[in-house]
Amino acid sequence: MTTNTISPERIHQQLGKILATENFQHSAALSRFLSFIVKETLAGEDAKLKEYTIAVKVLSREPDFNPQKSPIVRIHAGRLRRALSEYYETEGSEDEILISIPKGSYVPQFSNKQSVVPEARPLAKIEARSRRITVAVLPFRYYDNKQTDSLSYADGFCDHLSTELTKYADLSVISYFSCRKIKDKVADVREAGLVLDARYILTGSIQVSTNRIRITVQLTRSDTSEQVWANTYERSGNETNLFDIQDEIVWQVVSQTAGSHGAISRHIAKLPPNHQPADLDNFNAINWYYYFVSDLSEETFDKAEAALSRAVEEDRNYALGWAILGEVLIGGFFMGHKSKLVTDQLEKAVTYGKTAIRIDPTCQHAYQTIALASLFLQNKTESLKAIEEWSRIKPVAAGVQGAMGFILICCGEYERGFKMLDESINLNPFYQWWLNAGLSFYFIHHRDYSNALYWAEKMNRPETPWEDLLKLVCHKGLGNEKDAALILERIRKDFPFALTNPDLLVGAFLQDKELVAHIKAALL
Repeated sequence: MTTNTISPERIHQQLGKILATENFQHSAALSRFLSFIVKETLAGEDAKLKEYTIAVKVLSREPDFNPQKSPIVRIHAGRLRRALSEYYETEGSEDEILISIPKGSYVPQFSNKQSVVPEARPLAKIEARSRRITVAVLPFRYYDNKQTDSLSYADGFCDHLSTELTKYADLSVISYFSCRKIKDKVADVREAGLVLDARYILTGSIQVSTNRIRITVQLTRSDTSEQVWANTYERSGNETNLFDIQDEIVWQVVSQTAGSHGAISRHIAKLPPNHQPADLDNFNAINWYYYFVSDLSEETFDKAEAALSRAVEEDRNYALGWAILGEVLIGGFFMGHKSKLVTDQLEKAVTYGKTAIRIDPTCQHAYQTIALASLFLQNKTESLKAIEEWSRIKPVAAGVQGAMGFILICCGEYERGFKMLDESINLNPFYQWWLNAGLSFYFIHHRDYSNALYWAEKMNRPETPWEDLLKLVCHKGLGNEKDAALILERIRKDFPFALTNPDLLVGAFLQDKELVAHIKAALL
């Protein structure tokens, strides 16, 4: 059935239905593109639907636009075809009218969808793409002390940065070769994002003088041109140690932008997830994990667990999904949230972690999940074993390193744990709040109550008993009896179970009996 048998009114209704969906609401360019070509076709002006016309009238390009020099219309058309395909495979699966754009043309076709044999395209593949955040590193500008431009060192730096980012399973990294090819063909970050199909873009500059090097890096969300994060790194250096500097700064940039507490995940976590977990295309499973990490409420726990459970059910080989589903279960257990989907949350977390490792032996979150769950299960041997196995895969995630350091401290391996935890926090100052508790445990063990109090106060989590409990231990150790009495009264009021069953609270994950006894004594 074509436009001759489908009324323009019904086509307009179908167009309005598509434009009202989340994907099109969030993309003015795609909405304008689809509206323009549909309305022009219905008006009998389909012969005018050429690249130049669309570039000028839809994408606001200047009258001197040359389609031979810019692929921007073709890129938008490809995005529009994918958006329409995904719409009809999800929200529009029951719609009667199909609007499609054949490849090689910008003239839409209107058909009765039941008469069209759809191209086979498993839903799991759609979600496998949508759940990963796409990142690209554009070539950095390079200036030496003669203010001349060179690409050699900058290319090496950017290539190294792209390579390290690929070690994060939640990221899909555009090859640096592709990024370098489009360097002189795009006008800005937004256009680069469209060309590369990248949600986040890393840009920067490198300045080298006789004995100094300065590297500036920016992370930008491509569709809005919002600068999400930026930092400047300065080092003393010359030609003999440039590569050592490169290694150090690349490691810092990656640690501060990627991972569960990097700039990308923090930016995503600020976007309120107003959708149900089933709506993975709009707020996918990995985003729910990020949101739960920043908001440990029971409501977010339920939604994160539901979204991740659906994701791994639909793609049984989603290693990262299994691993962070386990992490969510552990986080819920720690906060007292009971799963609505499984019993024995900690045992399931271990199982999910092992499933992730079986699929991908390099999945760092899987080792973290097993180590944390084993810690809460009082299985020190398995916890330490998971850390040893993790260390053999040459880990790069600062957040996971910090968690492993915390676990080592809880297992009584104080010096090794402190070293890892301290390095992790220095690499990325945005870290899990409970790592502060690990440092407080470390200094309480050494009877350094001033430093222990400093880290306890940095927890800033009054909804958990641990902040007050550690502050109580510190004030008693410092002889601040008045402050200790006030905190003890607050614990009695807000967390009475800490006094009635201190063994369950204090011994939940701490393996050093002497430290457990020391903390419990403060409650007496």
